[in-house]
Amino acid sequence: MSSLFLTSNSAVKAIRFKNLLATGKSSRLLGLSVLALSMAACNTIPKADTRPVLAEPNLPIEQAYGAFGAETISTSEQPSIAGQRWQDFYSDERLKGLIALGLANNKDFESARLAIEKARAQYRITDINDLPTINGQADYSRQSQSSPRVDTPFGSTGGRQTTDSYSVNLGLASYELDFWGRIDSLKDQALQRFLSTTAAKDSIQISLISNIAQSYANLSYSLAQLKLAEATVESRERSLFIADKRFEAGIDPKLPSLQSAAALENAKLAVLRAQSSILTSRNALQFLIGSPVPTELIPAPAVSNITNHDVFSAGLPSELLRYRPDVLQAEYDLKAAGANIAVARAAYFPTISLASSVGVRSDGLSDLFDSDAFGWSFGPNISVPIFDAGRLDANYDVAKVEREQTLASYERSIQTAFREVSDVLATRATLGEQLAAQYRLQDNFDQTYEIADARFKAGISNYLDVLDAQRSLFSTQQGILDLELQKLISQIELYQALGGGANLDTPVAIPVPQYTNLAQIGTVLTKDAESQAAYAIDAASSARVATVPEAVAIKQAQTPATAEFEPTAIVDIDNDNDTDAAVGVLIQETPVEQAPVTETIEP
Repeated sequence: MSSLFLTSNSAVKAIRFKNLLATGKSSRLLGLSVLALSMAACNTIPKADTRPVLAEPNLPIEQAYGAFGAETISTSEQPSIAGQRWQDFYSDERLKGLIALGLANNKDFESARLAIEKARAQYRITDINDLPTINGQADYSRQSQSSPRVDTPFGSTGGRQTTDSYSVNLGLASYELDFWGRIDSLKDQALQRFLSTTAAKDSIQISLISNIAQSYANLSYSLAQLKLAEATVESRERSLFIADKRFEAGIDPKLPSLQSAAALENAKLAVLRAQSSILTSRNALQFLIGSPVPTELIPAPAVSNITNHDVFSAGLPSELLRYRPDVLQAEYDLKAAGANIAVARAAYFPTISLASSVGVRSDGLSDLFDSDAFGWSFGPNISVPIFDAGRLDANYDVAKVEREQTLASYERSIQTAFREVSDVLATRATLGEQLAAQYRLQDNFDQTYEIADARFKAGISNYLDVLDAQRSLFSTQQGILDLELQKLISQIELYQALGGGANLDTPVAIPVPQYTNLAQIGTVLTKDAESQAAYAIDAASSARVATVPEAVAIKQAQTPATAEFEPTAIVDIDNDNDTDAAVGVLIQETPVEQAPVTETIEP
């Protein structure tokens, strides 16, 4: 059974122009606006899509995960461990100290935090577009001009004249009246990109915490491997001493002595490998936490438990929509792409802007601020798309395709999250049995070694049986440490794959609009705290699982675009009487609506 997800469509924007024209007295601006709309009425405008976006990852999202061991459960009654803060999930105090250092010093995480501040500033820039820009300007010029000299009864005129000019102006730059929601949609896009950036920061935080925990576990078990290898070296040195003495006494041939020396060298190699692994793990930790690893935070060898759980709840796959920040990031990108469609659609409508200036101008500085020097200007500007050779249609198609791409990325992020969790669960499904089998092997080889040693001392068997038992026991003990490490790593990876570690209870300051476009006064969000909180919650809300009737209704309501190719010429490149290509006209039909035309009321 596949599940369907509904996300809000950020491209849904109401056209408020009719309401604005229906209120208040008519003016020259409204008359010009209607004239512009009438001129643009011949241009077909893509119909606004008011339906939610339907994502189909084709996964059993409401069913329990398929594979899990005795220490893992997946039910709707037990919430996912991803809902726990990392401070509560992990129990090892040394590890928590290292994680805190990493979150404070890691440069990747610091860059992610700065990216949020950058996105917040970019949203403020977009929001400020709803305010007019007023510039002040002061000019001074001096001009000299020559003219023919003319003598008259009253005197001479002409010759060279020098004049001064002073001016001071305040100007309103081109201010766009956002009748069609272009700036409003740009705000939505900027807000969704901000939210996407916060989700990216959460992804980096989750990855950082997981990498620190894994490096911590690797260091702990590298220390345990070193301890085991060093103890084995001591045991092999004693064995080699005994074998050499027996060979010198003529009791045994040289073969046991050679095999004892080889076993000793293998143990020494294990020591060197463990030492190298320790250095590598410490380097990894130092890089992740952004500082030298404090001695007091070095883990003990073979830590047996670093979490507060004996049984780990994976919850249901549907919880990944809420906890996985990469899924949330893909959803915010999808909403931003929807807002971009609204921006591309708004370009079909006329652009109406205002410009004005007020100031003083005089030929003399002393009378610059006299009443006669005062002047002003005001004028609306209306730009109407009449013919652009299909550029608007191409831009709109690009926006639609980009949303389809982000929709596919969103669906893939859900599939990736599901697979990562399933892979960890598959690993954990048999870890307990593998460990139990490995411990049984250790008991077996421990007894084998004791028996072989006793038989050797009794003179019943040779020393080769003792060496074989030692090698098998050492290999089994190494395997136990590897499996114990893998068990800890699987706990860390499960917490990461489920989306744990992002501290979802930490509040995020979501920016909300602070300014209102003149064209939308009375129809936009009020500035009270409750309304702004509702706006932020709606913007940050995540997808929900759609019911089957909802999905069917949305699919049935879709009006697919049609395309028809009419060939005008057949091309046979190699003259073999077979058609190699065709030249023609591709006719595409998409749902459209006419530009609104409103009756003008004469003043």
